[in-house]
Amino acid sequence: EEMFIAKGATTIDLGWHTLYGKYANFKETELPVVEIGEEIKIKQITHHDKETQPPKRYTESSIIKALEAKNLGTKATRASIVDTLFQRGYVDGKPIQATELGIRTFDTLEKYCPDIVDEKLTREFEEEMEEIRAGKQTEKNIIDRAKETVKKIIDKFKKHEKKVGEELQKANIETRDEMAYVGKCMKCNKGDLQMRRGKFGMFIACNKYPDCKNTFSLPSNALCRPAKKQCETCQYPKILAIKKGKRPQELCLNKECPDKDKDLDTKNVGTV
Repeated sequence: EEMFIAKGATTIDLGWHTLYGKYANFKETELPVVEIGEEIKIKQITHHDKETQPPKRYTESSIIKALEAKNLGTKATRASIVDTLFQRGYVDGKPIQATELGIRTFDTLEKYCPDIVDEKLTREFEEEMEEIRAGKQTEKNIIDRAKETVKKIIDKFKKHEKKVGEELQKANIETRDEMAYVGKCMKCNKGDLQMRRGKFGMFIACNKYPDCKNTFSLPSNALCRPAKKQCETCQYPKILAIKKGKRPQELCLNKECPDKDKDLDTKNVGTV
């Protein structure tokens, strides 16, 4: 009583495919000719164990399209909204992943003041602004209504301001440590190597300083991020060096690593 489907495709008229000439490589599956009511003999049944795959993570372009589909923001502001998420540490990586700070910020605000993270409210503001542009509403009516709505949100927020601040401060510290974590310190075997900002720029140091003074310099001509992985050869932590207009490059922190010649910028990385 189950419905089975066989799908195939055969190109009858090449059409614009002729322009591709020998480079046209299109996969075709030709099905056998069958008649209505014909019985099919089953030669073999294979059972595949598969799980439902999660949807793909957002990229910068796809999340802007999602904002547009939900009528959130405007053409002029959507790109800056996404940029702000990165700048404030709410999201990170490519494809985009929410950081612990981003998740905790949303959860905290939803718990104490859900109107702030309500996309329906944001969409209503956008739609009312469009009504002003179209001449269907007066600026005063919309602004007065918006002031009243925002005042209620602020009053509600202020009642829980201290709790919100405490929870977000804790989340901020934990996220900062997580994003700065490079790997375990191989010198003292007790501390963690973290990215720090010093007088002369970014560097890596053990968080057990001054007991452990293990430090590493970083390339000055690149934006560096923890790679969250170890070197396959020497097991030292690796970093991700990102240069404008170039693909991110993984570099081993060990200046004595046998594979250091494979890294073009390894001369800029090593123990201080």
